[in-house]
Amino acid sequence: MSQVQTELNAKSRQAGMAEIATTVLHNVGNVLNSVNVSAELVSSQMRASKAQGLARVAQMMNEHIDDLGDFLTRDQKGKLLPEYLIRLADVVTVEQQGIIEELGQLTKGIDHIKTIVAAQQSYAVAVSIVETVPVSQLIDDALRMSAGSRSRQEVAVVKEIADLPLLSLDRHRVLLILVNLISNARQALGGVLDRKPCITFSAGLTEGPTLRITVSDNGNGIAPEHLPRIFSHGFTTRPDGHGFGLHSCALAAQEMGGRLTVHSEGAGHGATFILDIPLDVPQD
Repeated sequence: MSQVQTELNAKSRQAGMAEIATTVLHNVGNVLNSVNVSAELVSSQMRASKAQGLARVAQMMNEHIDDLGDFLTRDQKGKLLPEYLIRLADVVTVEQQGIIEELGQLTKGIDHIKTIVAAQQSYAVAVSIVETVPVSQLIDDALRMSAGSRSRQEVAVVKEIADLPLLSLDRHRVLLILVNLISNARQALGGVLDRKPCITFSAGLTEGPTLRITVSDNGNGIAPEHLPRIFSHGFTTRPDGHGFGLHSCALAAQEMGGRLTVHSEGAGHGATFILDIPLDVPQD
C-alpha cells in the first residue's frame, strides 16, 4: 500500500511540475514575441543607419588630407560637406535615441522573462518583489510586451487612468496578468467585423484601499455557461488554446492577496476582466 501511495505522490508531483512548466512556457512565450520584435527593430535600424555616411566623409577628407582647406572651400563636393555633417549629426542623434528606447524595451522584456522563470525554480509560490511604480507605466509596458503578437487587425486602445500616486506593487505579477489579459482580449476581437475592435483599460482606487484595473473588450464575449469555469486550469473554448493563461492570472492575483473576476453579458457582447489588488496602508 505504501508503494502505491509513493507512486501516486510521485505522479502527482510530476503532474504539478508539468503544469508549472506549461504555464511558465505560456507566459514566457507571450513576452518573447515583444523581445523578438524589439531585437528585429534594433537590427534593421542598425543596418539602415545613416551613420555609415561618416565613413564616406572620412574617406573623402582623407583623400584630400594635404589640401583639406582648399577642398572644403573651393571644391563643389567639399563645400557641401559641412552642411552634410550637420544634417547627418541630427539624423544620427534621432536614430540613436530610437535604438536606446528600443533596447530599453528589450531589457524590460528580458527582465520580465527572467522573473517569470525564477519565480518557478522551486515548485512553490514565488517570493513577492514589491516595487514603487506608476500604474500607467505598467499598462504601457504590458501593451508594448504584447505588441509582438498583435494580429494585422487594427485594434483601438482606450485608457481611462485616474490620477494615481506611485503605488507599491508586485510589478512582475501585475505585468504577467496584464499581458495575458491583453492577449486574451485580442483573440476575442479576432472575429469582430461589424464594429471597431477596441480594448479599454481603466484604473483607480476603491475602498480598502484597493487598486482596481479593468481590461474590457468589445469582442466575442463569454457564454454564461462558460463563466464559472473561465479561470479553471485547462479550460479553453479555442481549438488552439491550452487554458493556462487565465488560470495563471487568477493564481497571480491570489498570490498578491487580490482577485481576478470577469463579467460578460454573453456571446457577442464583449468581456471585462477586473483585477483588484489590496494596497498596504502606511502606518503613522
